[in-house]
Amino acid sequence: MSLDATGGEQAAAETSQATETTQAAEQATSLLGGQQQQQETAPEPFLAALPEAGDKDGWAAVYAKLGRPESADGYEIPVPEGQDGEFAKTTAAWMHEMGLNKQQAQGLAEKWNAFQTQHAEAQQAAIQKQAETDLASVRQEWGKDFDANKSVMERAVNTFAPPEFIEMLDKSGLINSPVIAKMFLKIGAAINEDKSVATPKSSPQGGELDLAQRLWPDMK
Repeated sequence: MSLDATGGEQAAAETSQATETTQAAEQATSLLGGQQQQQETAPEPFLAALPEAGDKDGWAAVYAKLGRPESADGYEIPVPEGQDGEFAKTTAAWMHEMGLNKQQAQGLAEKWNAFQTQHAEAQQAAIQKQAETDLASVRQEWGKDFDANKSVMERAVNTFAPPEFIEMLDKSGLINSPVIAKMFLKIGAAINEDKSVATPKSSPQGGELDLAQRLWPDMK
């Protein structure tokens, strides 16, 4: 009988402990504002799967979720000073086709514009360096006749070359090229020689023909 009594006491103790645990749980849930509600249905994932390669509508939906504007105008691509914006408009259309969002498109445009600026500066520096090298070469070749030859060459340039051509030669540095410089020096020398020889009246174009023949004797 003592064993049964002991077993009964043990069962009662376990029941009491379970009750206390349940009450503690109820108190804990009440501190959180009441009984916990059942878990709600999980929200739809941002992107369940990528569309197939040829699914244009599917990819359009993906690009829209990633922030692509409705049209290429929404990129608001920055246009460098001095440009008409046509290139920015064209590249914006490409970016929209590729699905870039606004942040990506503007970042890419800024990188490209910076690269172009650096490239232009490097190119201009190279032109300037080549022009200085060419000028030093011409100065060395002409020696003490440099100033006189330069004057003759300049007269020929101003006589025969249109302003647009002169500007192009100057900006490109080609005016210092030994080949260009010697060509205009030869033209200037021929002009000076023409001034000392009277052109026959019977041949109004005779002087021009003689000048061309002296400049380019191999041409007929």
